[in-house]
Amino acid sequence: MYTVYLYDRPIGIIERRGTGLRFTYAARALSDGALPALSLSLPKRAEPYADRKAGVFFRNLLPEHAYRRLISAAAGATVDDSTALLGAIGGECPGAVSIWPEDQAPPPPTRHEYQHLGTEDLEQLLEPASPRLGDAVLRGRLSLPGVQHKIALFRDDDGAWRLPLRGAVTSHIVKRPTDDYPNLAENELVCTALARATGLGVPDWGLVTATRRAFCIERFDRVPSGDPAGPPRRKLHQEDFCQILSVKPEMKYQAEGGPGLRHCADVIREHCAVPAVDLPALVKWVGFNYLIGNADAHAKNLALLYAERGLQLSPHYDLVSTEVYPHVERAMAMKIGSSWDIRNVQKSDWRRFAGMVRLPWSNVRTLLSEVADAMASTVAPVVEQQEDQVGTNPIFDGVRHVVDRHLQQMGRGLAKR
Repeated sequence: MYTVYLYDRPIGIIERRGTGLRFTYAARALSDGALPALSLSLPKRAEPYADRKAGVFFRNLLPEHAYRRLISAAAGATVDDSTALLGAIGGECPGAVSIWPEDQAPPPPTRHEYQHLGTEDLEQLLEPASPRLGDAVLRGRLSLPGVQHKIALFRDDDGAWRLPLRGAVTSHIVKRPTDDYPNLAENELVCTALARATGLGVPDWGLVTATRRAFCIERFDRVPSGDPAGPPRRKLHQEDFCQILSVKPEMKYQAEGGPGLRHCADVIREHCAVPAVDLPALVKWVGFNYLIGNADAHAKNLALLYAERGLQLSPHYDLVSTEVYPHVERAMAMKIGSSWDIRNVQKSDWRRFAGMVRLPWSNVRTLLSEVADAMASTVAPVVEQQEDQVGTNPIFDGVRHVVDRHLQQMGRGLAKR
């Protein structure tokens, strides 16, 4: 049995039930009006939530595929035992959730501990064949979802990196390079820079320079605490759209039964404090991913952030061009209109997309045109800026060619005639 915390306050327990788990809210949490529900998919109630609901939420906090196998081996847990894995690495999770064995608890405000990482330490963590990443994740009790090998770390104001210990709060996510996708760090670097240049909200980002470059991005769910006696960052809650919609992580793709763009728009319309702001942001996100050739823009790449003014669409993340890799599937994670192939989106598909998100075509056309116009005017200077900062790289030209091709096709799709 494990205790679940929200904002470091106990909110309930999870316990193993067969091959799954069960979540029960604590009686005190049920009566605490200041403590929100753990998830939009798990409203407060006295009755326990079975695995088909609770298990989906919690498994969306965990690594996937080979990354999960690496962490499971380090934790001494079987790959399928989500409960044991949550108990081993759930101390610092996405959002304000943390999971601890019954005899443990989150670190008190004055006891967040870290280990300094020198250049050699960092390089060993980022080395593709090194098992040290799994060991570091276990020591820090650091859970991050997704397929790519990564780790949450803390970066000081002077740029030094520290490994959090025993659930200490983190500030950045660092992604390990992979031979399967050459220059992936530079790919995400230039695509994230293009996103900001075209008006999308993105956290601060950069490269970790080691023997092999790694991409790092600041966590939008961790903000400066402003308390010199407390931890350096405080947590903001968030949940991705698969958690909100009770979709298993292995079903995150629409073709496999996962959410489509209509579902995502419905989440925003139903739950966001200001849908009039966040629905246009969704439209621009779709247009941007089309322009960079990102066929892997799935529902786990969208999240709602629990901000002071209410729920809002989070800053965007995981922005890469998959089209620059010839071996990657061209079918989109969420279809646009009736098209699955990112290379073959037609004017009729953009019009159907407007219907999917239930916005007038004139509005959607204007929003997409704004993204396209901004991209057309910034792609060259952004690529040149990245080359000036980190040197020439074939991936930069590859992304630029994809953008140029998609700009032409989108132009035809948005033409009034």
